[in-house]
Amino acid sequence: MASQVSLPKLVDFDWRVDVKTSSDAVTRMSMPTCLVQLKIQENACEEKRLPELKCLNVELSKKTLDTMLDGLGKIRDQLSSVSQSSAS
Repeated sequence: MASQVSLPKLVDFDWRVDVKTSSDAVTRMSMPTCLVQLKIQENACEEKRLPELKCLNVELSKKTLDTMLDGLGKIRDQLSSVSQSSAS
């Protein structure tokens, strides 16, 4: 089991929406962005050592956030479909 590859574990997250303002272009006067901070726990490298916690900060534009949410919705639908077919 220890030799298997696995992803880091999401421990906690926080998010907020900021509005960036700029005076150089009218089209960029107010640009909302989503700031997300993920706290992740890496896999333990050594047996008797606690895994390390890391903070990962991500900034997403509205377009990128919409794309990510659409992709997560598709994953949710696929998982729901698989779980319904295996329950039958």
